[in-house]
Amino acid sequence: MKLFFSFIAAIAVLYVSGQGADEIVKCHTYEMTDKLIEEHPEIIQTIENAEAQLEETRRMPNLAKDGDVYTIPVVFHIVHNFGDENISFDQIQNAIDVMNEDFSAQNADAQSVNSAFQDLVANVGIRFALAQRDPEGNCTNGVVRTVSALTNQGGENLKEISPIWDRSRYMNIWVCRTIASGAAGYTYYPSSLAGSFGETNDGIVVRSDYVGRIGTSNWQRSQTLTHEVGHWIDLPHLWGSTNSPEEENNCNTDDGISDTPNTIGWTNCAFNGESCGSLDNVENYMEYSFCGKMFTLEQSQRMRNALESGVAERSNLWQEENLEFTGVNLEPEICAADFTANKQVICVGETIDFTDLSYNGIQDRTWIFEGGEPAGSTDATPSVIYTEPGTYAVSILASDGNDEVSLVRNDFIRVLDTANTALPFFEGFEDISDLNSQDDDLWFTLNNTGGVDWEITDQAAFEGEKSVYLNGYDNDDNQTEYLYSQTFDLSGLSDNAVLSFDYACARRGFNTEGHLRVWITKNCGEHWSLREVLDEDDLFTVTGNYSQPYFPESDEDWETVVIDNISSVFTNAHFKVRFEYLVDNGNNLFIDNINLIDGTTLSLTERNSLKDQIKVFPNPSKQISTIEFDLKEPEQQIQITLVDLSGRNLDVIHDGFMPAGNQRLSVDLSRLETGVYLLQFNSGSGNFARKIVKAN
Repeated sequence: MKLFFSFIAAIAVLYVSGQGADEIVKCHTYEMTDKLIEEHPEIIQTIENAEAQLEETRRMPNLAKDGDVYTIPVVFHIVHNFGDENISFDQIQNAIDVMNEDFSAQNADAQSVNSAFQDLVANVGIRFALAQRDPEGNCTNGVVRTVSALTNQGGENLKEISPIWDRSRYMNIWVCRTIASGAAGYTYYPSSLAGSFGETNDGIVVRSDYVGRIGTSNWQRSQTLTHEVGHWIDLPHLWGSTNSPEEENNCNTDDGISDTPNTIGWTNCAFNGESCGSLDNVENYMEYSFCGKMFTLEQSQRMRNALESGVAERSNLWQEENLEFTGVNLEPEICAADFTANKQVICVGETIDFTDLSYNGIQDRTWIFEGGEPAGSTDATPSVIYTEPGTYAVSILASDGNDEVSLVRNDFIRVLDTANTALPFFEGFEDISDLNSQDDDLWFTLNNTGGVDWEITDQAAFEGEKSVYLNGYDNDDNQTEYLYSQTFDLSGLSDNAVLSFDYACARRGFNTEGHLRVWITKNCGEHWSLREVLDEDDLFTVTGNYSQPYFPESDEDWETVVIDNISSVFTNAHFKVRFEYLVDNGNNLFIDNINLIDGTTLSLTERNSLKDQIKVFPNPSKQISTIEFDLKEPEQQIQITLVDLSGRNLDVIHDGFMPAGNQRLSVDLSRLETGVYLLQFNSGSGNFARKIVKAN
């Protein structure tokens, strides 16, 4: 056989399949490898040295003792955003069971392997077990759950969101909803993980719907982890170290294993498929054939020898001392109460599905649902309806028949009234001192990440004294935080609604990344629709880098966003807004002057030269405020009108010709009630509005 095996190109990526024999998704092996080496050029020599060391172990036919079982402790990092990617513990355990069947030749279809290869079916003798102790020695069920919107763009970022457990003691598996490359799963070969790079990146990334064969996955997808673990323990694809099967030139490459016939690779289950002049082992787990059933004897030997090698610290995983440390040989011990819900924010009359995640050995539990119907339950997965608006606690008491554990989460469920706020709506945050302080707050957060949350600040504002901001300077990298609104009543609109706001944001350094996204919903948050994305250079309103926490210093630091693509589909009583801010080496972001109006009553447009000139002071004011601006060119007609938030005219401040030069106009607020009003400007330079506040 010809041998061609590039371990510098050492990333293995598996296909994404649907319900049938779908197309191969072109993987990003070379792009990812180029990026890996570009970011870590220092690892090239380490990879070469590790590969040479592994090659020595491959030449030793009986390095691993026959009959020995290598037990590998496993931890699953579930990165989710409260969707079905937050897979159940049962599905995770099922994935462990499937791998154990496949690596011991106990899979039900092992007996149906093509007779030409039946004598080569190997009991590899590798067993996988969920960890019972974490790296600090605490009781665990081998599952870590972390909330992040990046579950939809998974990859190496998952390893920052949910940091690796010591790779010398655990096999780490990260689970997300979608992998950014389009793959179902990927990992690195041991040689690529031999150095310091591997200490934080060693493990497998897999889509949530390719874990096990139950829940969100299915039988056809259930060998995905088996395939990836094969790579993780030093196995290539049968056609060699590429992700391009079914190419004729693959006959000139090979996997370096003598009992796997040379092949071009298969993407369908051609039971008697032949290529490269011989019958192919199409049913091998390291194929893309959708019908994996076996490892060969020499594949088994290669993996067992790799586990005996010190490369990437594989040889420590199965040692008796480590099995004791990770607790995988212990009987399950009850140690923690936990639960999750498919939603935390609903409108009145809606239902929430809860799931008991308590561990280990749970036999029964008792729930208490404050404000819910039913008020209690003993089911593992109860459904609860909430009929009154408010914020409610949820508690659970779980038992293994002898001992009990409990958990109470206060203010865990928020139930919103429908049509909570009417249009037109304006928010300048002047009357809010603390988000989440009352049940009827217009704005609230759900800080499930444990990171820095949105808050009110009096250190910066585009107008007035306050704004809402997220301290991105101190927040963890790749952390996403959300700011939610209560419901708005858009049911009376005859046309589109218009949402606008002012914001300010700065870079921290040249490598600062992040985004601000604005979402809307017509069904109280059941489904969200993206309406605005500000990322890369579009996100930052000022130039330069701010190595210290950023606070805007003038009006010029702010920009206005106008969202006018809120169609009549959303005009009901369940409309909500959500701001999402994600930062990586980021800085602070501020939002002020949120307007939500009927698009036919008042036009709020992008900034223009006149709007940039406008100053209103003092603001707020008890009696007289001054409007000041400088006209570079005379305006033949300019109209300035004081209106309330419904658009009703209260006073005409000016209507007519204005010469070039500095202009100062007075606005009498003394006769108005305390509250927020708008100054509407109509001129040849454009139409826009500015907030003005009558103080107590």
